[in-house]
Amino acid sequence: MFSVRTTWGSITIIASDAVITYLVFWYTLSRFFFHVPEWWSGSGGLLNHLSLNVITIIVVLSFTFTRLYSFMEYYHAIDLLRKIVPSFLMSLGSIAMLGYFAKGITSLDLGFVAPLVITYFFLFTFRYLLFFIVPENRTRILILGANDLARTIVRESDKKKVRGYNIVGIATSLEKQEGFEIEGTKVFNLLDHFDETIQELSVDSIVVTQRNRRGKLPVHKLLDCKVKNIHIQEGFSFYEKIKQKIIISEFLQPSWFIFEEGFSQISIHKSIKRTLGIIISIILFTIFLPILLLVAICIKLDSPGPVFFRQERVGRQNKVFNLLKFRSMREDAEVSNGPMFAQKADQRVTRVGRIIRKVRLDEVPQFFNIFKGDMDLVGPRPERPVFVKQLSEQVPYYNLRHSVRPGLTGWAQVNYAYGESFKDSKEKLHYDLYYIKHLSWHLDLLIIFLTIKEVLFIKGR
Repeated sequence: MFSVRTTWGSITIIASDAVITYLVFWYTLSRFFFHVPEWWSGSGGLLNHLSLNVITIIVVLSFTFTRLYSFMEYYHAIDLLRKIVPSFLMSLGSIAMLGYFAKGITSLDLGFVAPLVITYFFLFTFRYLLFFIVPENRTRILILGANDLARTIVRESDKKKVRGYNIVGIATSLEKQEGFEIEGTKVFNLLDHFDETIQELSVDSIVVTQRNRRGKLPVHKLLDCKVKNIHIQEGFSFYEKIKQKIIISEFLQPSWFIFEEGFSQISIHKSIKRTLGIIISIILFTIFLPILLLVAICIKLDSPGPVFFRQERVGRQNKVFNLLKFRSMREDAEVSNGPMFAQKADQRVTRVGRIIRKVRLDEVPQFFNIFKGDMDLVGPRPERPVFVKQLSEQVPYYNLRHSVRPGLTGWAQVNYAYGESFKDSKEKLHYDLYYIKHLSWHLDLLIIFLTIKEVLFIKGR
């Protein structure tokens, strides 16, 4: 029951979606939680039930057209959300069209939009439980290649209590590795019984981590799997999906960046990103203005020196600009040792500085950098020229992060601790490259949401 792998299971899922849609609409409209459409009568009636049936059919068809009834690989909740949102918009548009052609039966007003939003919330929750909680519906992954990358993938997967996939085994072409275990996952020789093993384990996807592939990779067997709708993917790409970062190693060649999808900036996306960034920045700056005035007064009273702090940073296309912040350190912070990364419990930080760094209020003046065009609301955090020079020499592909405008917040900031060394900067680059590859409005919104969450729970430094 509720299995996406069987016909009966798919039928039960479709029926459940229909029941959820019907009941949510009926309950919300019957209880008069919202402004109700003209056709809805609190006393019930055939027209009510007929209209609810029509809406239910629209929602189910929208799920069908967006392939929500097909088997899909979901690694994170946002993967599911990317499918749900188009379905919601399709349902909304269809209801609007019905309202236009059959006035009085449906109408695009608050009486319909609110129940539809609630309906899709329940449908999303139902799908989340199906694909992330029920083990039978998770994507079944077989790793081909028993090596360090395979070990890393299994270890990272075991850390996730809720995930949309399971590692069912590790296969090797080397007899000496057969019978061993990697992080508790059995290693076996796949070449002896390839087809039987794939069928027995019900494999949905094969992740190839094997390095030395010439003459050792079962190419024809993998091709047979591909035409049987088994997804074949490269190890680095799979790791990128589950960790949402791009790992930098000696095996990652420049050709990978060239031939991989992504790393492209669409003009309309850049325009929308810039416009939304300015609008949101103006709104947030207006909201924070009274607090900022109070912060400025506290800084002035707490320690000698200016309220604001200007520092050179490297922006898009390696252009250097002056970044504006509230001063959170002593005025002579770099007189003795010169430029250095901020440390945990840094003695250079003032009393007020410690508080505003915790809630990230020291970054708020950078809204002016956004207005000037030096920065965007979301993007890789800008680094100092002296550190950029050293990092560019030590870390491969570091300058790729300068292909976009730096941001007030970024993917690395919401996924990794505060950087206090070159090692941390390299780790944060993994997240920055992921962001640059997957530039999109929904990733920006996710970063903004996670940033707000960090501020509310005081996770800054």
